Amino acid sequence: MDLEATPFRAFVKVAEHESFTRAAAELNISQPALSAMIKEMERRLGFRLFERTSRRVSLTREGRALITNAKRVVLEHDWALQRAREILSNDLRIAAPLDSTLIAERAALTEAFATQHPKARIDVLALSPSRLYDAVRTDEADLALTLEPSARDELSPINAVRGAEFEARVLATRRVGLLAPPGHPFFGRAKVTESELKGVRVAVVGRVHGGPLASGVGRWLAEVGAETVRTGEADAISLMRLALRTGVAAVDIGWFEMARPAVGPSLATVGIEGRGVSTDLVMLRKPRAPRPLAERFWSFAGARAEASPL
Repeated sequence: MDLEATPFRAFVKVAEHESFTRAAAELNISQPALSAMIKEMERRLGFRLFERTSRRVSLTREGRALITNAKRVVLEHDWALQRAREILSNDLRIAAPLDSTLIAERAALTEAFATQHPKARIDVLALSPSRLYDAVRTDEADLALTLEPSARDELSPINAVRGAEFEARVLATRRVGLLAPPGHPFFGRAKVTESELKGVRVAVVGRVHGGPLASGVGRWLAEVGAETVRTGEADAISLMRLALRTGVAAVDIGWFEMARPAVGPSLATVGIEGRGVSTDLVMLRKPRAPRPLAERFWSFAGARAEASPL
């Protein structure tokens, strides 16, 4: 069995170099062997791939028609072998939000696990929320760490289908609050009531942190009568800057304290009394037998959450 896609690779290299000599050198085989391989490939295909003269080698019309597909065969082959090596190596691949390095709990979790497994390779794949589910489903990642509304009651119809496919474990929970800039009526107050939010302008997070989270927070603020402010950059960090620049209060989803000293040190955290909304740091995986290192991480994260509930 040829696991190297050798004939297609040879065809692509000769086409790239327009030379059997240079292609043979790159492939580390003799020129006669390469010529014989191409001739056999042409025989089996039923048409010639190259026009050969004493001065140059060029693709035939049939060769030009085939070259794109041949390149795809080589690329897919290389990806498949890389995937096989990853399976054999037992590396751990974790899908996480693009800005998750600023989530203290996520960073502490992966660093603690890496400390206990110094020889393990742990890759954190920074992906958009919509890609996290797909990465786990297609085995691009062993598991995902993401932010979701508590109780997962704000899953969209699409995410509801996705969510049913996965086993989930809540690692930590944060209650949504506000960030008030200096001069704001709420600045300096530890808490306000939901009724006090009526008519107050509040900048809200967008779908960059996931559609379910954005819709859950936005709907709650609308229900209590707040005037929601939407902006082009609606991630948690950008909202800190917006609050300082415009003087409006901003939603605090509770996970980005690490960014406060650099971005918004003068912002005040304000709790909200009432029904409110909470968000969870959730770990997701497919309900199947995982690879050993992924299973150890799942158990490690669960035990850590139970020992220090947040």
